Amino acid sequence: MRKSVSSLLLASSLGAAWALPPQLQLDSLHASLDTLSGNMESTLLGKDDLPLAVSGYMAFRLKNFHYSEESPWVQSDKARTAVDAVLNVNVVAMPNSYITLFTNLSFPFDLSGTYANKYAKNPTEAPGNYNERALYDHSTDYYSSTINEELNVGVDIRAGVFGAYITAGGVIWANASPLTMWERETNPRFVWQYELFEDEKTVSTYYKEKAFKPVKEGGRAFWTNRSFGGVFANVYQLPYDFKAQFLVSQPADADMGTRDGLRMYGGQPGELEMMGSYDFRGTVLHGRIAKEKIADNLTVGLNYMGVTYDEGIIDEEEFRSQWVNNGMSPTLLNTHVITADVKGNVTPKLYLMADAGVSITDSTVFYQSEAVSNFNPDDKQSGYSRNAKRSSTADPKIGIYVKAQSKYVEGWPMTAELVYFQPGFYSPYSLSNPSRFPGWRKDETYLNAGALRYSPNMAGINFKLEPSFNRGYFDFQYAQHRQIDPGQDVIAFNYRLNGRNMWESSNSWTKHKPLFVADSGNAAEDARYIARAGVQRDAGEGVKMDRQRGGLYGGTWELWESFAAYDNGAQVAKQEVPTHAKWSTYLSFMGGYDISHWLHTDRNIMMTAFVALSGVSTSFAPIAVSEKQSNMLMMSFYGQFEPTVAVTPTFHMVGILGLETFRSEKAYRAVSVTNSTGKWQKANPTYTYEVSPFYYEKCPINYKDFAIGLGFDWDFSDRVGLHFRYKFMTHSDELVPENDWHSHYIAAETKAWF
Repeated sequence: MRKSVSSLLLASSLGAAWALPPQLQLDSLHASLDTLSGNMESTLLGKDDLPLAVSGYMAFRLKNFHYSEESPWVQSDKARTAVDAVLNVNVVAMPNSYITLFTNLSFPFDLSGTYANKYAKNPTEAPGNYNERALYDHSTDYYSSTINEELNVGVDIRAGVFGAYITAGGVIWANASPLTMWERETNPRFVWQYELFEDEKTVSTYYKEKAFKPVKEGGRAFWTNRSFGGVFANVYQLPYDFKAQFLVSQPADADMGTRDGLRMYGGQPGELEMMGSYDFRGTVLHGRIAKEKIADNLTVGLNYMGVTYDEGIIDEEEFRSQWVNNGMSPTLLNTHVITADVKGNVTPKLYLMADAGVSITDSTVFYQSEAVSNFNPDDKQSGYSRNAKRSSTADPKIGIYVKAQSKYVEGWPMTAELVYFQPGFYSPYSLSNPSRFPGWRKDETYLNAGALRYSPNMAGINFKLEPSFNRGYFDFQYAQHRQIDPGQDVIAFNYRLNGRNMWESSNSWTKHKPLFVADSGNAAEDARYIARAGVQRDAGEGVKMDRQRGGLYGGTWELWESFAAYDNGAQVAKQEVPTHAKWSTYLSFMGGYDISHWLHTDRNIMMTAFVALSGVSTSFAPIAVSEKQSNMLMMSFYGQFEPTVAVTPTFHMVGILGLETFRSEKAYRAVSVTNSTGKWQKANPTYTYEVSPFYYEKCPINYKDFAIGLGFDWDFSDRVGLHFRYKFMTHSDELVPENDWHSHYIAAETKAWF
């Protein structure tokens, strides 16, 4: 190329010179020779001058589940083998130094060969002939192709003291302040759990970051962002050190007038939030303005988050009927949250983050009126109009969050988090919403509440001590939180040891739309999880967003179970859930030590252990050690041992050995009763609900989950890795052995970066 350019420039120069006398032609030619090299170089494109850049990765995944002992609830709905792949492409265009254009594209493939018929366009209809692909491993929408979280486009504009980027697409990750737009997850991710979204890094770096100092906050696995589909503008540079951001979104999980309930189930992260039509009935508006460099290191911001619903929802019969059939007027709850936050280093060794605000709920209630032309007094579904409504603004509810991190004691960093959330304080996309499902305002308590997740109606402190030393570290965490006002004794807990794999083993599993009943895909009526009783209602009763029947529910990479802590069977039959102002206690210890010097090798051999005790009680309990403690509603133990070995700099191995238990004396279950004639009869003990064919018997919770496994991570080429995991898992339910199962789990992933 250099030779071609030189010839071209030389010919051009000679052409100009031939018009001159011979001597002048020679003088002109000699004068231009010094500039030929410079002219030629100016036409070449250097690496930094490329107008287009492409990067991304390809991943191929294999997962297999084999149940050596099956529970009925997995017989009809279990996944066996799944093979899928994904190609993520990030394209950046730089037409000049002031503008950058970018887009993220994702092309996932399900190679498992599963097909369905009308599910592709009518997910509420039963399947006929199986002639269309159903992406069980990606989405419950059953589209022939689907998207991953990276599908958007944007532009970055820079000019002097102004800088901003605007992006639009299916998923936008953003945060603002803890009480408006923020995610919180403090349970550490271990080396064993290789995330699908790990950033590019060598195996050696991956193990050092997770084994020697597990990430608890920040980073891709624990980042504080929430996901939205819509348009987001981030003005990251303004005069006088100001910055601002704005968001407009219509996520599918903000639709309360659902077709079949799928769109209401929510999803965080919400990879599919912008799929489907654009007739969504909910709108999210967000704004933030902040001033940086106050007293050198502090940032102060003002924030707004609003979630409002279209009044046209009243025209949707599914939304209207679920209220009317329960003798209630259809109601919309619009949320507005305003907060002020501050963050930064008060001193070089003291970091502070604080956010205080109020939430306001504006209620729109639709009522029946004879003035409506289509009113029929014999038809409960008629007579409701979007014009027949009244609005009332609830009293503002206060929320306060304070986090302080101190490094004053050398080598002993400490963190304290204090919260105060009034009953009724509701900010759907903040860290105060534990369920991650916007619109769900259930009165329930979470095991590990305060330590791992917050919820409204809570006050308390979470303390962490995280020193490190030569060849190791340890983390100590202790939390105590109490409900401000009495609430229903409904308890939800997640399976931390095997929950993700349990959920993935079901064909109902989806990362994208959580909160499905775990056995919802079973065809046989007897293939159901035998659940402890929740807030009892007949099937189909109750507003969908308020149902708390108990049982297993899928989450985002999690499996949850819920139940109500009843005192006796009569309370279950009469639907009388006890209420108390409950305490949540949490104590955990995590430590790791490199023993390679004991074995006289320079290869790192890290031994990591994690143990935690947690409980929910109706009185103060310093530590939860037994379900038989006074006023203890539920307690749990979680222990995990994880050895990691650097066999070579590019080949590392990891093992897992874990035990998790859940115990409660307050659980009951509903039992169907019938005789040979088909008539309903009472049973012993006799707690028969008069209008339902059930009696209720005491059925304490005594679950034991066990796991043992081996895996490796191998950089077999530059920017290409292989990640393999095998785990044998068991679940034991002492009083309901029908729920027991044993399973072998195998997962392998090859990821190539470019």
